[in-house]
Amino acid sequence: MKTKVDPRLTHEAARYVLRFACEDCVHFCDRHGCAHGYPESPSRTDLEKQELVFCKEFEIA
Repeated sequence: MKTKVDPRLTHEAARYVLRFACEDCVHFCDRHGCAHGYPESPSRTDLEKQELVFCKEFEIA
């Protein structure tokens, strides 16, 4: 799901400690990456971009 990064999103992400990055997902391994073979995106630094793409397979670890 594509989402525009705006001041409200960055504020709420910081306020509520939004976990959305591959590194936060149960399907992600530091050694092998995504267990489903998806590209490693989004990362925690993606809030600096204009658009954020959320993964449909994301599950909090």
